[in-house]
Amino acid sequence: MFRPGRRLFSIACILLILVALAHTAGHFSPPPAGDPAFDAMDRAMKGYVIPMGSMSPSFFDVVQSLSLTMTVTLLLLGALGLATAGAADAGDAGDALIRRLALVYLVGTAALVAVFALYRIPPPLFTLAAVAVTFLLAVVVPARRRS
Repeated sequence: MFRPGRRLFSIACILLILVALAHTAGHFSPPPAGDPAFDAMDRAMKGYVIPMGSMSPSFFDVVQSLSLTMTVTLLLLGALGLATAGAADAGDAGDALIRRLALVYLVGTAALVAVFALYRIPPPLFTLAAVAVTFLLAVVVPARRRS
């Protein structure tokens, strides 16, 4: 998992897991107290119900589920990357697999960075940008060392 050519990829996967944990802490942090605008928005989100057949979640429920989806997805991707880095054969074929996977992860994290830049949400923008840079290094550094 931490052999040369895989270290940066494994570090980036660990960073994904840390971002997921930080996101989860933010998700479960208490809301601001005494903010009338926030309280009104919270009531409106909880009061707006979306009929979906036999279920009728509030808009608040939808947002909460999507927020926790980010936690689960980032944990899953980090764990999957670490498992692959640990299980891939040593040598050129295994290293090539890790570089290809790092490229896929780079594209995905860069897309998330673009989303959070578009919607101007700094915490995931900056943390995932750091992860994306680490995946970029995982793609470029091993290839450059071999040439």
